Amino acid sequence: MLIRQTRVRELTAHLGTLVPHTHFRLVVDAANVPPGKLNSSGFAGLNSGDRLLPSGVGRVSRFNSEGRYEVDRTQPKTSRFVGTRTWTRREWAGPGQTREVTSDVDIYRDCFPRTFVPPPALELTVVVHQGVRLIVSEQMEWGVTASVDVLHAINLFLELFGECEVRHANLAALSPPNARRVNWQMLPPGPQSLQAVTAHVQQIVNRAAPSFRGPILGRLRFMASRNPDEVWIGNGGFRSYVAYIFNGKGTAVLESVMPDNATYVFGGNWQAVSRLSKAQVLSNHHHIARIFHDRNWQGRVIPHT
Repeated sequence: MLIRQTRVRELTAHLGTLVPHTHFRLVVDAANVPPGKLNSSGFAGLNSGDRLLPSGVGRVSRFNSEGRYEVDRTQPKTSRFVGTRTWTRREWAGPGQTREVTSDVDIYRDCFPRTFVPPPALELTVVVHQGVRLIVSEQMEWGVTASVDVLHAINLFLELFGECEVRHANLAALSPPNARRVNWQMLPPGPQSLQAVTAHVQQIVNRAAPSFRGPILGRLRFMASRNPDEVWIGNGGFRSYVAYIFNGKGTAVLESVMPDNATYVFGGNWQAVSRLSKAQVLSNHHHIARIFHDRNWQGRVIPHT
């Protein structure tokens, strides 16, 4: 059954005829997806067996990759750190004189309390079946897989690709034997890696307010100055992250270029971390430090690099 609409709000009209415990996958034929959508979602040029967390291109896919905050307006507001901005002002410099001063300033605002809702982090896999290039979801089971998860998966396909098909026959052919995550890509070593990182994340940085851009790019320059052994850039839903590997310290530092985010530090084997899903990577059970982007950020990062 083919679903081709902007959004699905309930499942009965589309999956209500399925027998309970029927296994199914969501599928889209890549040939039916406009090239622009394939590119923006991160699936242009991927090969059979490649598994990717899709890029955030709208509300559903951004929640899928980044999670969201739910605000509780029934509680009183409290002061909260919201980011570091570049602030340019004029200050007194003697009788009848002023000078222009630019500095980074931590911004705090009175905000309602909020709760973080983790991202579903649904990854999709490219499969070539009978010469047709398909993008497929994980297998689900009607009546067992939570309705909210099925609804999210359908709306993710619709937002990314404009359509999806529900398939419940010959599912084994839609499961590649050697699926591999392609969420990360290592850059060639050398001083040019900073330029490559900046170019990779520039589109995301440009979406931030101008006063946030200086501190974001400053953090990237600082991480490059620490001479990491390897630099990895994220693909798809990891696109806002850059991973800096320090073999001597045994750490991997994941830096986010999103204004309202943080730096994550991991220990142990980076290759093992890079094969995890985003939900696993950002789990409290895996990172050893979470460092907010305030003016003291550099001092707290240095011991890990």
